[in-house]
Amino acid sequence: MPLQPHESAFTRQPAPPRPVPVLADDAVALAAARALAAELAEEAVTRDLDRRMPFAEIERFTETGLWAITVPREYGGAGVNAATVAQVIAIIAAADGSIGQIPQNHFYALEVLRNGGTEAQ
Repeated sequence: MPLQPHESAFTRQPAPPRPVPVLADDAVALAAARALAAELAEEAVTRDLDRRMPFAEIERFTETGLWAITVPREYGGAGVNAATVAQVIAIIAAADGSIGQIPQNHFYALEVLRNGGTEAQ
């Protein structure tokens, strides 16, 4: 979605929330990462050279369901193991190094919450 005249890369409104798939298991998460990586690789260098913010790419990441792969199954996520998380990040980072940095921080924050948070959180 192109920026409107009154928007900048930092004031752009996010898309409204909508349902995304819950990935069934580690194998499905890896397959989703590989498919997304193939898409990301096509424009990664051009986007970086043009210094474009990766709004569309992050939206595609969201649409895959990969953000929730570390959420335990009992809370609606895929509950994949740590090796799968590392592989997903490596797959995405190999296709687009800039995008690969974003989920690793997200997964770290979720891990802190999972290990140190309360049931209510």
